Amino acid sequence: MSRRFLPVGRGTRAAFLLVAGVVVGVVIATAFNWLPRSEARQRFVLEQAHSTDLPSLFGDVVEQVAPTVVRVDTKRTVRTSAPHFDGPFGNMFRDMFPDVPSEKHPVPGFGSGFVLTGDGYVLTNNHVVQDAEKVEIKTPDGKTYRATVVGTDPSTDVAVLKVDTDDALKAVTLGDSDRMRVGDWVLAFGNPFGQLEGTVTAGVVSAKGRSDLVIQGGGPVYQDFIQTDASINFGNSGGPLVNLNGEVIAMNSAINPSGQGIGFAIPINLAKRIAEQLIDHGKVIRGYMGVYPQELTPDLAEGKGMKVREGILVGQVVEDSPAAEAGLKVGDVIIEFKGIEVSGVSKFRWLVADTQVGEEVRVRILRDGREKKLDLVLAERPDSEVASAVEGTVEEEGWLGIEVGGTGSPQARQLGIDPDEEGVVVLDIEEGGPSDDAGFRPGDIIVEIDNREIGNLRDYKKVRDSLKDRDKAIVFLVQRGAYTTFLAVKPQHGE
Repeated sequence: MSRRFLPVGRGTRAAFLLVAGVVVGVVIATAFNWLPRSEARQRFVLEQAHSTDLPSLFGDVVEQVAPTVVRVDTKRTVRTSAPHFDGPFGNMFRDMFPDVPSEKHPVPGFGSGFVLTGDGYVLTNNHVVQDAEKVEIKTPDGKTYRATVVGTDPSTDVAVLKVDTDDALKAVTLGDSDRMRVGDWVLAFGNPFGQLEGTVTAGVVSAKGRSDLVIQGGGPVYQDFIQTDASINFGNSGGPLVNLNGEVIAMNSAINPSGQGIGFAIPINLAKRIAEQLIDHGKVIRGYMGVYPQELTPDLAEGKGMKVREGILVGQVVEDSPAAEAGLKVGDVIIEFKGIEVSGVSKFRWLVADTQVGEEVRVRILRDGREKKLDLVLAERPDSEVASAVEGTVEEEGWLGIEVGGTGSPQARQLGIDPDEEGVVVLDIEEGGPSDDAGFRPGDIIVEIDNREIGNLRDYKKVRDSLKDRDKAIVFLVQRGAYTTFLAVKPQHGE
């Protein structure tokens, strides 16, 4: 698998002692009520302890789940330039001889999956089958089947395959990922490296709710990963992560190549909902609100005079969207959606996307320090969402480490700025300065500072002069391409 997020006993006696130690330890802890366990789990552990042959805690689970795990083989074709166009001058030669055909190369791929239903539906990762021209699955009994892609969802990295066969495939039993706790035992199944078929590794749930992971090749938009220390390697993508009842609680998805004991899996409650929509509709229908959210940082909260530290800041409201019709405004802070507290952008995006289209929801916001409640009806998310008077002069003083100019200045035109745009354009940024730290980019159009509109350089200079002695963070609203976003600049000493 192409992921930036990529890592076992000596003998019978050692294995016996290890298992016996684990069982005895768990029994003692349970007897003294040190570990909160369900009644069924306590009964299971006690049965293992009283057994004369102390069978493997994991062996029965492996026998149950292994027949449901499949290997996924793909073939895709990539185009490359002719050999004599490679090297440092390749681009020049391609421009000089555009009619020379490129070469096609077949590229094999591999991953894992598991059988959802006996009639041939298989769940795997989107990145396993993305752009594949041919997909085959191989079952543990050695049979190979041609598979078709029913649907994919790059936003969650979930894909559903279908095998047309008269054979009855053994399907998994799905569990409830919401009930898993940090510390619960799990087993990871898959076919690492495309060669080690039927591999099983053991570990625990080491964290839940992981999001904002930087994944090589581009990660899913909606992230709510379960983290595990069960060993996962290239080729495990799409394989199941199961609990000790043999129920699938997640799908292996990403690993960390620079560290061991860190793997990530998509909760099965999320993957199941996506799979159902892919099977029923061939696509995923998501709720749409019509705002561009951003994290409410301490500096932004300070700059806007707010004490709240949780919630998300509305950076833009899309015209004619449900949010606009409900009265949401740029600068509002959303602190609750549908009765659920909003703690960050990732969680908020998923809450909206996972809400049924047409459902009326209540949103609790903070506006100018006061709490308001707004009701809105979610629409279907569009496919495209996956998300001057002195214009010729330049401000060269470099307040807060930025140089700005009018939208009609030659420098702004070089950046592709429409001269009719209102605001001032960021032309240059001092490396390591406060605006650089805040995330400004050349080409940003500043349209508001400290809740005051900026139409041109004259407005900018007036606001700048009034804020030169400000110590706390200053909030800017900038236009960046088709979007607006808030940036908080913390003045450095002496600014």
